[in-house]
Amino acid sequence: MSTESTKKPGLKYNPVIHSTIQLLALVLLLLACYLIIEPFITLIVWAGVMAITLYPLQKIIASKLGGRNGWAATIVTLLMLILLITPAVWLLLSTVNEVKELAEIYRTGQFNIPPPPENVKDWPIIGNKIFKLWTSASSNLTALITEHTDQVKIVALKFLNLMASTGKGILLFTMAVIASGVLLTYAKSSGEFIKSFFSKLAGSMGADMTTLAEVTVRNVAKGILGVSFIQAMLAGIGFVLAGIPLAGLWIMVCLVLAIAQVGMLPVSLGVIIYIWGHGSTLTAVLLTIWMVFVGVIDNVLKPIMLGKGAPVPMMVVFLGSLGGFMSIGFIGLFTGAIILSVGYKLLTVWLNPEDEVQP
Repeated sequence: MSTESTKKPGLKYNPVIHSTIQLLALVLLLLACYLIIEPFITLIVWAGVMAITLYPLQKIIASKLGGRNGWAATIVTLLMLILLITPAVWLLLSTVNEVKELAEIYRTGQFNIPPPPENVKDWPIIGNKIFKLWTSASSNLTALITEHTDQVKIVALKFLNLMASTGKGILLFTMAVIASGVLLTYAKSSGEFIKSFFSKLAGSMGADMTTLAEVTVRNVAKGILGVSFIQAMLAGIGFVLAGIPLAGLWIMVCLVLAIAQVGMLPVSLGVIIYIWGHGSTLTAVLLTIWMVFVGVIDNVLKPIMLGKGAPVPMMVVFLGSLGGFMSIGFIGLFTGAIILSVGYKLLTVWLNPEDEVQP
């Protein structure tokens, strides 16, 4: 009589379950990595933007120093701290001091607003309303503020939030400049890593996308953000020399409007109207000429600083700046414009891969 051996049924290998577990483990790992670096994402983005923008300058300095990338990166970092951070800190501190002085003058009862000129009534649409508010403020400012307490509180809170956001932005920007110096020191290996990363994501188009992202970042940073910063600083020089009250605040507003591609015309008109009504004729003439010069200088600077490579539509920059400002504060004016511009250019190349990527 033959006996048949019985085997217990075993678990069969299931590739679907195996792949699912692997994918889940990878997702959990990526999520953990994201949560760890999430506080530093904006800093990393800004450091990368600065490094890409400053790399040509770093190469020139390194060639003069016999290929010493570390020293060249240090020199570039110090230059950026002096040229960018110093004016930004001065702008913030001067604005805070001016607001404190204004509040002290109002508290002591010495704050007087002159009555509006009669021609304010002739301004289209808003002339009569502005004339009435201006007249009320000049006759009894305290009563006007008491009457509109809720609106004043909202504006004050918005202003305080803007100041806090600006202070954090300047600190973050300072750290980003220092971090960009580290990236510039290892620029070659960093560039190879980015190219390898894009090649894994986009295959044969990865190298072209890397070049396109680099060109777009450099164009937006120099041709739009850089020109806006220069315009705001030049306007600020005129404000300070002409003795415009709250000059620091108006410089900040000019910077916001310039980055958002709205233009500084609203502030320029207000400043010119003020100086013609309260300053000497010579000061008014000189400031008017200066503001016209500052307003049109972007037509000269943008073609020079943009270089090769078509910039993105201005609407993309506007939406990026506005969205970035609304989502992450003052620093978002810069990062929002750059991130959305890069995303737009990569999307257009992905949709039209036959388009030529200019180096």
